[in-house]
Amino acid sequence: MTPDPSEQLDHQPRFRPSRRTTKSLALLGSALLLIGTGMGWQVWHKRGNIAIGQPQQPQGFPVKLETLTPATITISSDYVGSLEAEQVVEIRPEITGRVRRLFVQAGDRVVQGQQIAQLQPDQAQANLDGVIASVTAAQANRASFQANVNSAHANRATALFQLNALKDELVARYADAELAYEDYARIEFLVREGVLAPQELDRAERDRDVAIANLRSLRQQVAAAEASLAEANANFESAQAEFDEAKAGFAQAEAERDRAQAELQDTIITAPFAGVVGDIPARTGDVVTDSDTLTTLTQNNLLSLRISVPTERAVELTVGQFVELVTEQGNILNTGQISFIDANIEPSRQTVLAKATFRNAGTILRNGQFVRARLVWRTEPGILISPTAITRLAGKPFVFVATPPGPEDEASADIELIARQRPVELGKLQNNRYQVVSGLKPGEQIVVSGTQNLTNDAPLMVLPPDAPESDFVAP
Repeated sequence: MTPDPSEQLDHQPRFRPSRRTTKSLALLGSALLLIGTGMGWQVWHKRGNIAIGQPQQPQGFPVKLETLTPATITISSDYVGSLEAEQVVEIRPEITGRVRRLFVQAGDRVVQGQQIAQLQPDQAQANLDGVIASVTAAQANRASFQANVNSAHANRATALFQLNALKDELVARYADAELAYEDYARIEFLVREGVLAPQELDRAERDRDVAIANLRSLRQQVAAAEASLAEANANFESAQAEFDEAKAGFAQAEAERDRAQAELQDTIITAPFAGVVGDIPARTGDVVTDSDTLTTLTQNNLLSLRISVPTERAVELTVGQFVELVTEQGNILNTGQISFIDANIEPSRQTVLAKATFRNAGTILRNGQFVRARLVWRTEPGILISPTAITRLAGKPFVFVATPPGPEDEASADIELIARQRPVELGKLQNNRYQVVSGLKPGEQIVVSGTQNLTNDAPLMVLPPDAPESDFVAP
C-alpha cells in the first residue's frame, strides 16, 4: 500500500530558519515593496498626465460629403431690363354714353370678342328702328322700279324682234321687186318682137307694180318698227334711271341702318384680342366719351426684352441664341431666344440692340416686370458646388476637401478622412450652385454640411445624406 504524500509530508521534519535567514528575507520583502510602489506611481502618473495634460485623439467631426461630378457650365453675360408685352391697348368707347354694366373685373383673362362693358342702348336702338323702316320703304320702291325696268326691257326686246323680222321680209320683197322688173323687161322685149301677145306685157306690168307697192309698204312698216324700238329703248333707259335712283336710295338706307347698328353695337365694348384686363377706373353710371379709357388689355403670352449688348460682343450675337431669366440665386425662371438684332450701333453707348422673346407659359411673368437676363454665349464642361460648401476667410472662398490622412498627419488609426482647407475661384451662380473656375476637380469629395466646426486637418466622421441636423455636434 502506497503511503499518502500528505502523510509523508506531515512526517517530514519541519524547516526552522536561522536568525540570519529571517533578516535576509525581511530585507528582500522591503525592496520588492519599494519597487512595486514606484512602478505603480509611475503608471498612475502617466495616466494622470494623459487625462489632464494630453486630450484624447478625437473620433472625428460629423459632416456630410458630396462627390464632385462633371457639369455643364454656362458662359454668359447678365443684363437687366423690363419685359414688354407684344400687345397692350387702352380700351375706349366709340361713342359717348352712360356705363350701364361692367362684365369683367381687373385681372380677369378674356378671349377675343368677349364683352367688357355696355353703355345705355336706348337712343341707339330708337335710331336703328327708324332707319330699318326707311330701309323697308326703299326696298319696296326699288322693287317697283325693278319691275318697270323688266317691263321696258321686255318691250324693247319685242320691238327689236319685230324690226328684225320686218327687215328680213324687206330683203325678200327687194328680191321680188327685182324679179318683177326683170320679168317685165323680158316680156316687153318678146312682145316687141312679136313672140308674145300684148296681154302678157299687161300681166308683167301688173306684177311689177304689186311688187313695188309691197316693197314700199314694208319700208313704212320697218320705219314704224324702228320708231317703236327707239321708244322702247327710251322707256327702258328711263326705267333704268329710275331704278338706279331707287337702288341708290336703298343703298343709302342700308348704310344708315348699318351705321345705326354699329352705334348700337358700339354700346357693347368687347376685347379686340385675348389678354388680361387691367385697372377699370370707370364705374356703373359714369358718362364716358370716346377719349376716356375704360381699362387696358394686355396680351402677355409672349413677352420681349430689349438687351443692349456691347459692340465687342455683338459679333457673337445670333438669332435663336438662348436667353435665360434668372433669380438673384441663379435659378432659371424662363428661357427665351434672341428674335431680333439691330443692324445699327447706338452711338453714345456703343451698344447693339437685341430683342429676346419669351413664351409666358402659366403667365408667371408680367408686362413691365423688372428682370435679370442671362445671355448665353456658350457652354463648356466644369464643376458646380453647393453654397453650403463654401467658407470665407478674409473675404476669400475656401472649401474643405475630404482626403485620407498622410504619414505626417497625427491622426489615430480609426480616422479615415481629414479636412483639407483649399482656396477656390468661383464663377456665377447657376441653378443655385456656384461655378468653380479653379481649385477643384471631378471625383474629389468636399464637405457640404458641418463646415462650421472644421479647421484644417480636422478628422472627419461622415454621416449619411439623410442625417438630421442634431447629429452635427462637435465631439
